[in-house]
Amino acid sequence: MSHRVFVVALWAGLLIRVAALPLPGTGDVSVFKIWSHEAATGPVSAMYGVGGVPPERRLLEYDGRRTTVDYPPVALYEIGIAGLLYRTAVPAYPDTAALTACVKAVPVAAEVGIAWVLWMAVRRGLSHEAARYAVVAFWLNPAALVATPVLGYLDALFALPALAALVAACAGSAALAGCLMALAILTKPQAVFLAPVVALALLSIPASARRLSSWGRVLAAIGAAAATVAVVLAPTVLAGAWPNFVQAMASFGRHDMLSGQAANAGWIVTYVMRAIYAIQDLGGALNAFLAPVRRPLAISTLVQLGYPNPRLAATLLVVATAAWGLWMGRRVRDVARLSLVGAWVYFVYFMVAVGVHENHFFMIVPLLALAAAALPEWRRPFWALSLLFALNLNLFYGFGDRIGFAMPRTITGLDATVWIA
Repeated sequence: MSHRVFVVALWAGLLIRVAALPLPGTGDVSVFKIWSHEAATGPVSAMYGVGGVPPERRLLEYDGRRTTVDYPPVALYEIGIAGLLYRTAVPAYPDTAALTACVKAVPVAAEVGIAWVLWMAVRRGLSHEAARYAVVAFWLNPAALVATPVLGYLDALFALPALAALVAACAGSAALAGCLMALAILTKPQAVFLAPVVALALLSIPASARRLSSWGRVLAAIGAAAATVAVVLAPTVLAGAWPNFVQAMASFGRHDMLSGQAANAGWIVTYVMRAIYAIQDLGGALNAFLAPVRRPLAISTLVQLGYPNPRLAATLLVVATAAWGLWMGRRVRDVARLSLVGAWVYFVYFMVAVGVHENHFFMIVPLLALAAAALPEWRRPFWALSLLFALNLNLFYGFGDRIGFAMPRTITGLDATVWIA
């Protein structure tokens, strides 16, 4: 890829993102607006609620809508900055397309950071050509374009420090890696799946880069992470909101659905179960199995029908399969192959765990972009998975609320989301 083509690709990706910012996104963007308003007008530490027995789950209100908080504080601080900027420009804080663009601009800025980290990580060990490929593969990736600037998901906010933590670990910067990993987890808990890969990188640093022993580097990273957590969570603890924060974070393990519209194993089970129980209503098995899946299947419904709760079995399978991948990659030394290990862990989580949402595939995209730049044999799988992720998002949400342009799910006969899963 020539320098001129690279520059054109960068501008094209930027223009697409800027043009997409005012689009309404999914219903999650409305929630992020409420959070941005609260973070801009009051302390973030009080957003979870303060005190109460059981702990209060505070309801935040803005523009006639109400919601609670279930993200860690770093994400709230970040979209709070967007709220402060918007409030400075428009003190009345109306719900406008400008507010939508302001809130969505935060994860888009994180995508700029991801592109920069990819450039630095690949250029250091390979060539400018490979680095350009990594950047463009992410920056013009259809899944990244749909997920962040179009639909407004915040996953790029944790993907940036998580990816940077892995790169820092591979460079021998243990304390920095620990600090960045903690910031990623305090942005969104799904970042925790990359933590064992970062630890593996710290244990696998080549001899020329060693300053501490292998476990000394891990302990240095843990110490830096603990200090970062203490600093970030101190305002919440001092406000008396620690139990409320813990309750909010526990909500991630209470999602009552096999699949939150993620095209994975849980979605296939959802399809089969709904088809079986709809045979009589839809006039036969053919009609039932060709009908699109209208909504996720609740785990509680599955239990009421007499089936075992799949949460524990799915969790154990995720842990075991991810551990196998970590074991297979225990002798890996380079950042590209360590990125593959990280992508495997996230892939297992996305495909096997229950309660997974469609946007939780996002972290795989920059990890595989880095790997594909160094390992050309991974470029086809990277683009195939990226396309499937983009289709997963589009089939459910099109280009956002009230926008449309979703591919018809019945165009393939059998629901296209099931084929993707």
